[in-house]
Amino acid sequence: MMTLAAKFKKLKTMVGGNREILHYEETFGMPMEEFRKVTMPNKWIRRILAELEFSLQLTASLGGKYDAQVEAALNFLQGKMEEAGVLTQKACVEGEGLLLPLQKEAKSYSLILAAHAHIDMNWMWSWHETVASTVATFQTMLKLMEEYPGFCFSQSQAAVYKIIERFAPELKPEIEKRIQEGRWEVTASAWVETDKNMPSTESLLNHMRYTKKYLHEVWHVNPDTLNIDFSPDTFGHSANLPELDALGGVKYYYHCRGLDGNEALYRWKAPSGKELLMYREQHWYNSGITPKPAIALIDVAKRSGGLKTGLVVYGVGDHGGGPTRRDLDRAQEMMTWPVFPEIRFGTFGEFFKAAEAVREQLPVVDHELNFIFPGCYTTQSRLKMANRHAEAALFDAQLWNTFAAAESSLGYNEAQYEAAWQSVLFTHFHDILTGSCVQDSREHAMGEFTNAMAAANTRTSLSMQKLAEKIDTSMFAIDAAEDDQSFGAGVGYGVEAFAGPPAPEHGAGKNRIYHLFNSTAKSRTENVELTVWDWNFDLRQIEIRDADGGALEFQLVDEALQQYWDHKYFRILVKATVPAFGYTTIRLTEKELEVYPFYLQGEIRTSKPFENLVLENENLRAEFSILDGGLLSLFDKKADAERIEPGQKGSLQYIYTERDTSSAWNIGRYERMENSFETSEIKPFAGALLSGFTMKQHFVDSCAEIKISLGKNSTALDIDLKIDWKEESRKPGAVPVLIYALPLCGADRYFYDVPGGVQYREPGGIDVPALQYGAAQYGERAVALVSDSKYGYRAHKNTLSCTLLNASNNPDPYPERGIHNIKLHVAVCDSAPEKAEQIATALNHKIAYQSGYVHGGTLKQSASFLTVESGTAVVSGVTTLDGAIAVRLYETTGKPAWVCIETMKPIEKACFCDVLGRETDGIIQIEVCRAVFTMQPYTTVMIKLQ
Repeated sequence: MMTLAAKFKKLKTMVGGNREILHYEETFGMPMEEFRKVTMPNKWIRRILAELEFSLQLTASLGGKYDAQVEAALNFLQGKMEEAGVLTQKACVEGEGLLLPLQKEAKSYSLILAAHAHIDMNWMWSWHETVASTVATFQTMLKLMEEYPGFCFSQSQAAVYKIIERFAPELKPEIEKRIQEGRWEVTASAWVETDKNMPSTESLLNHMRYTKKYLHEVWHVNPDTLNIDFSPDTFGHSANLPELDALGGVKYYYHCRGLDGNEALYRWKAPSGKELLMYREQHWYNSGITPKPAIALIDVAKRSGGLKTGLVVYGVGDHGGGPTRRDLDRAQEMMTWPVFPEIRFGTFGEFFKAAEAVREQLPVVDHELNFIFPGCYTTQSRLKMANRHAEAALFDAQLWNTFAAAESSLGYNEAQYEAAWQSVLFTHFHDILTGSCVQDSREHAMGEFTNAMAAANTRTSLSMQKLAEKIDTSMFAIDAAEDDQSFGAGVGYGVEAFAGPPAPEHGAGKNRIYHLFNSTAKSRTENVELTVWDWNFDLRQIEIRDADGGALEFQLVDEALQQYWDHKYFRILVKATVPAFGYTTIRLTEKELEVYPFYLQGEIRTSKPFENLVLENENLRAEFSILDGGLLSLFDKKADAERIEPGQKGSLQYIYTERDTSSAWNIGRYERMENSFETSEIKPFAGALLSGFTMKQHFVDSCAEIKISLGKNSTALDIDLKIDWKEESRKPGAVPVLIYALPLCGADRYFYDVPGGVQYREPGGIDVPALQYGAAQYGERAVALVSDSKYGYRAHKNTLSCTLLNASNNPDPYPERGIHNIKLHVAVCDSAPEKAEQIATALNHKIAYQSGYVHGGTLKQSASFLTVESGTAVVSGVTTLDGAIAVRLYETTGKPAWVCIETMKPIEKACFCDVLGRETDGIIQIEVCRAVFTMQPYTTVMIKLQ
C-alpha cells in the first residue's frame, strides 16, 4: 500500500513541468524551470499541489487526523490524471474541496510577508552605484505602495536614508508619509548592517546612538520603535551583543549566519544575563514569494516554541531592488488559497510581537554565535588599520574636547563628531571592514576614514592646545628668541599613515615646554617620543625636568639634526609619568656647562663575537637568535617561568595555504610554512631607556624591516614591522599568508578581547576575532600578543599567532600589495583581563603631546581631569552628552565591580542613561567630586555626570 507521500510524489511527477527538488534551494530569482525554458504548470495546478503538500505536513503533525481526506483528494486527482492526462481547473477545484475539512487547522497557521531590500554598501561596486541602487529601490517601493494598498515594506540601515536625504531629497516627504502610516517600517538600529566582531565597544554603541539620533531628528522616527537589530548577512555575532543592544533599547535580533543547531526562534543570553529574542532565518533574506516557506511552516514552528506565525523575508537583494510585482501578485493570489496558512503583508515588528507569546518556551543560547568567514578578520588589512586608528582617534578627540570644553572657551563640536562617526560607522558594513569587497569599495572606505581622522586629529590638537593655554608655566624662564624660526614648525609632521594628531612647535629658543597627555584610565610611566624643532643648541648638553623640577631620564633617537621641508628637528625619548585622563608638563633645555668638555677617540679597538641577542629588564628576559632574529626565549621574571617552547622560536612565518579553500572570506588550509627567511643587517642598539636591534628579512618577493626593542620597566617587547608586500595569488599554486607566531609552552587556556568584554576560547586550527589581543593564560600570569591594527588570532598546537597579511585574489585580486606598518607587543602580565586590556589600550592610545610656551594659567602643571577606580571594569569612552560628561564602562571578569569616578569640579547630578542620554534606573552616590556605584558582572553601563 502506497504512503500518502508516495502518492503525492506520483501525482506531482505526472504533471508536466514539475521536477523533484533534491536539496535546499534558494527561493528568490528565476525558477530553474523558467531558466530551462520548461513550461510551468498553470496557477491552479501549482495551487492544488502546494495545498496538498501543506496538508501532508499538517495531518502528519496531528497524528494522521486528516489522512483520509488527504488520501481521498490524492486518489481523486490521480484518477483525473489517468483519465484525462491533465489536471483541469475544474478538477483542481474539486480536489481542493475534498481538503476543506483541513481549512480551520490550516488557517491556525499564519505567515507574515515582510518585504525588504538587502542593499549591500559598495560590496562589488563603487559608492555612486550604491547611491543609484538605493534611489532606484526606494522609487520602486513608493510606486508599488501606490499600486498595492496592503503592501508593507521594511528597510534597515540609517546610511540608506542618509543617501536619500543627501542625493534624492524629493523622495523624502513621500517616504516619511509611508513611515507615519506604518507601511514603511524602519528596521535600522545601526548605521549599516555592521560586522559584529571587529568594531569596538564604542563603535557598536555609537551605531545605535547616531542611528537613533539621525532617524529621529531628520526622519521623525520614534527612537523607541528602532528596537530590532537587523543583521541578516553579518559574519558572526559577538557574545556581549545582547548586553550592548540592551543599552540601545534593542530587544529583537534577526540573522542568518552564525549558530550551529536547529533553532529558529530562540533567546540569546549574554554573560551578563541580558537577553535578545532571536530569529534565525530558515530560508534566506533575499527570498521570493513561493509556497515553500508556507509548506515548511509546520516544521519551523516546532523549532520556534510552537509559534504558528512564520516569517518570510522577501525581495531582490544584495544590489537592492526589493519586492517585484510578481512577488506581490503571487502573494495576493496565495492569500485566497483556502487550505493553506493565512498569509498577509506585514512587518518584522509584528512578527516579534507575536513571538513574545512563546518567549518562555524558547531555548536559551548563552555563547557567541561564531565563527564564519575567518579570513575576514585579516583580508584587506589597510581597512583594519584605518578602522583601529580612526576609532582610537575619535575616542581621544572626544575625551580631550570634553575636558577642554569644561576648562576653556573651546566648544564641544557634536555635529563634527557625528559626521566623523558616520564616516567610520559606514565602513563597518559587513562586506567593507571585513575586506570581502572590491578595490573601489576599499578606496572609498579609506576616504571615509581619512575624513574621520582629519576631524579627530584637528579636534584633539585644538583641545590639547586650549588645555595647554590654561596650564600655568610662568615659573619657566623666557628666552629672547627674536630670530628663532621654530614657531609653527612641524606642520603635518607625524600624522601620516593614521599615526596621530599633529604637534607643531609653539615654543622658541633654548627652553622648550611640552605638555604630555594620557588618554587612558591608568597613570602611565613610559617612554614618550618627542620631536624638537629648530633647536640649534648642543644635543650633548640636554636637560629635561618634570613639573616638580626633578630630572627626567632621556635618550636621543637622533644624534644629529634631521631635515623636514625647511625645518630641522631631532627626536628624543623621555621617561615620564602622566596621570590617568590627564597631563603633565616637562621642560627641555640646554644645561649650563660646569666643565668645558674635551673628547677622546671613541673608536672600537677590538672585535666582539656574534652571539645571540639578549634584551632584559626587571620584568622579562628575551633571547633572540643571531642567525635570524627569532625569539628563542621569553622568561617571565615575576612568574619565574619560561614561555617559549624549547627548540622553537617566535617569528614571522610565511604560510602557503590551499587555493581551493582560500578567498577574502576564508584563510585556506595551511599546506606548509616557512620561518627561515634570508635575514640581513642585524644591528643592535642600546640606550638608557630603550635597547633592541633592527634587521631586514626577505621572503619570496617581499621584504620586511623589523625593529625589536624593550623599554626600561616595560612588560612587553615592541615589534615594529615595515613590510613591503609584493605577493599575489593570481598565478596558480598556493595562496601566501604572513603571520607572526609565538610557540608557547602549553597554556591553561586562551582569552581574547571582544566588544564589551572578554571571551575564553578553545584552541583550534582557525582564526578567531579579537579587538586588540589574544592571550595565553598560565594560572595568574599570561602572555599577550597585542597588535595596533590586526583582528585575526589563532591558538593551535601550543602556538599563539596573529595573522598579518592575506594575499587572497577574490574578490580583490591584489588586496595587500604595498607598504604595511604594523606594531606588535609581546607582553607578560597578570592574567586578569583588565591587565591585558590596559597594555593593549596603551599601545593603541599613545601618549600625545603639544608644545607650549611661558604664560600664567589656572591649571597645575600636572593633573587628572578625571580619575576612574573601576576594579575589573574598563572605560570604553568619555564624551560630552547633553552638556554633561558621559562615561561608558564594561565589566570584564564576571565579578561585581565597585566604581568611583572623580572629577576636578563638584558633581551636581549623576545618573545611569541609555545611548541617547535618557536617564535609566540605578543608584549612584555623589560625594562632592566623586560618583560611586557598583557594576554587575559582565554589564555595560553609561554614566552621565552634570
